[in-house]
Amino acid sequence: MILLETTRLLFRTHEARDENDFVVMRTDPEVRRYVGGAPWPLEKARSRFRNEYLGKPTATYGLWATVLKEQNRYIGCCGLRRAETEEAAFLAYYIARPFWGRGLASEASRAFIRFAFESLRLPRLLADVERGNKASEHILEKFRFKLARQEELPGSGRIICYYELWKDDWKENGASRTEGVVGA
Repeated sequence: MILLETTRLLFRTHEARDENDFVVMRTDPEVRRYVGGAPWPLEKARSRFRNEYLGKPTATYGLWATVLKEQNRYIGCCGLRRAETEEAAFLAYYIARPFWGRGLASEASRAFIRFAFESLRLPRLLADVERGNKASEHILEKFRFKLARQEELPGSGRIICYYELWKDDWKENGASRTEGVVGA
């Protein structure tokens, strides 16, 4: 199932052919650096792919396989996670290291922000980022997310920064521009 498409990216359900690239990404210490710190062991990555990602998502929410169209290659997973207690969703993206620095996380974010506000008609989007993840902090600030609060995770020394973006702020600040989104 294909959910969204941008100029360079396709967001679809995870397929068996994605497994190797998924495993390489999730076992990469640099990719995992700001999302728990430790790379996944090989068997954990394989098991998680087969049990939690393969054939998923099949509905709106979840992490969608992110495919670079020009290479027809899996480069990560991006999407929305429903907030548990309110009418909102969390924006999330994981891009494999060989594809960093190309604006792909920004392109994916733009697509899912637009989808959340225009198609799902959500009033607010959320995001959480470990302090020090400058690339993700920059992306969120570019799209006008505002820092809402910070929380230190007990015993880890990690500080998670929680951001929010209201639909009205997104529209008013010009962040709603649609370049790069197919069908915009």
